[in-house]
Amino acid sequence: IDRKVLAQLRARFMALNEGRMARAVEGLTPRQQSVLTLLPLFFHVNHPLLPGYVSGSTPAGLSNFEPDAQALTEAQRLTRSFSYKPRHGNPPRPIHGLFLMGSLGTLAQAEQSDMDVWVCHAAGLAEWALAELSRKCQLLEAWAASLGAEAHFFLIEPQAFTVGERNGQLSSDDCGTTQHYLLLDEFYRTAIWLAGRTPLWWLVPVYEEHNYQAYTQTLLSKRFIRTDHDLDLGHLAHIPAGEFVGAGLWQLFKGIDSPYKSLLKLLLTEAYASEHPQVRCLSLEFKQAVFANQLDLDALDPYVMVYRRI
Repeated sequence: IDRKVLAQLRARFMALNEGRMARAVEGLTPRQQSVLTLLPLFFHVNHPLLPGYVSGSTPAGLSNFEPDAQALTEAQRLTRSFSYKPRHGNPPRPIHGLFLMGSLGTLAQAEQSDMDVWVCHAAGLAEWALAELSRKCQLLEAWAASLGAEAHFFLIEPQAFTVGERNGQLSSDDCGTTQHYLLLDEFYRTAIWLAGRTPLWWLVPVYEEHNYQAYTQTLLSKRFIRTDHDLDLGHLAHIPAGEFVGAGLWQLFKGIDSPYKSLLKLLLTEAYASEHPQVRCLSLEFKQAVFANQLDLDALDPYVMVYRRI
């Protein structure tokens, strides 16, 4: 383990992320683009004149984030009297990370593709705080819809998520708690980082996936990385057999509305199931390629990878 190597790995993932983000933006209208530009700012501040405002005490403050000139210009276009004041000292930043997951930025992106946004937040938020954050997400969904963007926000508390606890859906394709690892696999290979902390999973070599807990503990305890730079959503060393059954039944149901996408996912589930218990998830292949510095955006397109595996 070496700090320089860890920084290189993070930079590779970020370079890929930038490429995917550029592709996602290309397929959006200017109004939909401004939704993506402004989302991190709206989770960073509470301002009565900005969309999504619930109250001054709603959890706000995004890890390692300061808005850029483009976001501030967009915000002032919405509300002339808005001016951003950086918070001095070390105020709490309970929003740890924002990620897009799904088909945006991939071969499968279409005009009607929705934005599934994972809002990762600190553990131990009071019930009223979570309720206000949830209300903020609903208001932001309505605001996005007014700009022609179908957005869905999912509140994720990473610590609870890693042990399989969750409050509700985690994507608009989600079938509840029967798919934890398959959903995580899809997240890791399709997620576009918007702001905040980056996944700790990025920094764990594939050959250490079975030793994930000990490896990440070493990274943190020996201070190879800072605790406020990464968030931990868990590993993909093992997928329980029961998940394939749940995923298969769910895709048969989803196939009524989107037959092609469901067929692809069914066939991928079948490919995974045929390898059980030694399943080599696509997200692990994706990570292996990044570690090997193979950063071809086309080859690593999540849907191209699904197609090739099938």
